[in-house]
Amino acid sequence: MPCIVEILSVGNELLLGNTVNTNASWIAARVTSLGAAVSRITTVPDNLKEISHAIRESLRRKPDFLITTGGIGPTFDDMTLKAVARALKVPLRVDRIALAMVREHYARRFPNRRISLTQPRLKMARIPARAKPVRNPVGTAPAVRVTVKETQVFCLPGVPKEAKAIFRESASKAILAKTGGMIFAEKWLRVQGIMESSLAPIIDQIMAKWPKVYIKSHPRGVEAGGRPHIDLHFSTRAQNSEGAERAVLGASRDLARQIRNVGARISLKA
Repeated sequence: MPCIVEILSVGNELLLGNTVNTNASWIAARVTSLGAAVSRITTVPDNLKEISHAIRESLRRKPDFLITTGGIGPTFDDMTLKAVARALKVPLRVDRIALAMVREHYARRFPNRRISLTQPRLKMARIPARAKPVRNPVGTAPAVRVTVKETQVFCLPGVPKEAKAIFRESASKAILAKTGGMIFAEKWLRVQGIMESSLAPIIDQIMAKWPKVYIKSHPRGVEAGGRPHIDLHFSTRAQNSEGAERAVLGASRDLARQIRNVGARISLKA
């Protein structure tokens, strides 16, 4: 079984369609590249009940990691950490290390001014009991990490620049340690001159021969004056790069051979 990761995105703006959820797609791509597998991406509004319910549901599924984004800032609708505390049935508390991180950020950003710690600023240092603050190298609010039985939970900010920086610095290292060096490999091919319904049994045959390779077909319409085509994505995970590359290469070659036999055209996807 691969290392399993769930992503929980928090924010009304995502559900209203005002903001594209680039955090989830970026994190999913990085998780995949580390040899882990994203099993679920969930989006919930800025609602304490909804967030805590989604966290409890995720923990019941026992993923190796749950990564949340959004809702850890200073405003009234930032309630992810309160939801984590509610889901774990623990209190929120001002953490001295998190408080030092917040102070340090303001001191670094405003070296010639004394910034008082108002309640909204203090809120960013209030984290669930048992949790540990994680350094935010580019923003104010520390991220949070807490282990709940088999699951490691990381709560990241919603600001993409901050979420990416913290993921690279902390969450990615934890995931890499868990995957044990598992390698992800992929390959794309483009097919023309065959319908997806005719391609389906060929894909079934190749996946039966290469059971560890997943083949996903993506039909494309006429785009920018081009012809209809199907993009094929081959992917697998293995303990070493040689094994992973050998599997996707073997599967793609076998499929290309069968497709050419029925008169269709195939090429590498640009």
